[in-house]
Amino acid sequence: MAVRNRFITGAFFLLMAMIVQPAYSSGGDETEESASLLCKLLDGMDALTQASEFSVEHRTVNIVIDGSSEDARNLCPEISAMVEEQALVFSEGWVVEIVSSKPDYQVIGTCPLL
Repeated sequence: MAVRNRFITGAFFLLMAMIVQPAYSSGGDETEESASLLCKLLDGMDALTQASEFSVEHRTVNIVIDGSSEDARNLCPEISAMVEEQALVFSEGWVVEIVSSKPDYQVIGTCPLL
């Protein structure tokens, strides 16, 4: 009887792990994959002065431009269009953080990723 109970309990926990793990990891993995793809797309833009990067910890895709905050605002619609065209999926709170290469790499704009 004890062996049967252990088997049932083990099977239950195995089943739960199989159900919960894909549900948990797919959201994070999809966002990370989307961030990676967005970086590749952004790197093809002439406006960037460095390769883009992303941070899962900070929920940001980081780009550097040689421009002003107005230039950053003008990039947001282009970035949103890329995200929409590619059907990229980001979890809540992700943004593109736009930094100016002059004079001291300060954030000059952010674009929410929805």
